[in-house]
Amino acid sequence: MVKELICGLILALGLGSAANALDNPPEPGKTPTVAMPVTISSQEIIQDGNRYRLPRPPGKYNDGTDLKLTNEVNEAPRGEPMRILAQPSVAQEVPSTNKKDRDSGKYHWHPYEAWNYCHYHEGDRQWYGWRTGETFHWVLWKSGRFWWHDSYAERWLYFDRGYWWWQGSKKPVEIQVYLEDRHYHACDANGVLGDDLLETGTEEVVGEPVAKTTPYPTPVGKLGDLNSGSGLGHGMGGF
Repeated sequence: MVKELICGLILALGLGSAANALDNPPEPGKTPTVAMPVTISSQEIIQDGNRYRLPRPPGKYNDGTDLKLTNEVNEAPRGEPMRILAQPSVAQEVPSTNKKDRDSGKYHWHPYEAWNYCHYHEGDRQWYGWRTGETFHWVLWKSGRFWWHDSYAERWLYFDRGYWWWQGSKKPVEIQVYLEDRHYHACDANGVLGDDLLETGTEEVVGEPVAKTTPYPTPVGKLGDLNSGSGLGHGMGGF
């Protein structure tokens, strides 16, 4: 059951990766594309103005091993753990795990092969996290998806098919995708990328304009699909 749960968690967060594609030069004449975005209802969206404090990172494993970790709040979770959590089977098992781990405020560890995932809930907020070196990554489970809060841009992003997405509240619906360069990019209903919104200065944010301190090259060409093998972004390391 635990293995099926973790596999499911991996599906819910999405399959696919852009990492390999980012290393390959673009084909001449190719329009930059990503996976086709999925719009979600206003009832499912976590409003950007919501503020949920991250749980403290766990201090021990189930076996009593001490951990000295700090929460990672600046980097979007990527890599193999996200690929695993994004698998569809995970989405099916998460509700069962949420019910089984009844004790609020307690860290519930669920091993999956070489990975150890931690489930923590407080009230109706269900958090899932994992360790990377000396840091701990948390994602929030809500409305059948995993979410990450970009504290700098003051936005909630949802994970789907290997990418982190932001959906605006205005009509018509605006979709932006957060890529490896740490910029938001416009994206149409077919997954065709538009402007790098940081470069154009038209990125819609709740607070101050988003200016990432360490920009990466803007991706061009086709950015991968659902069948690509590696996780999105850099690897997350062992536990």
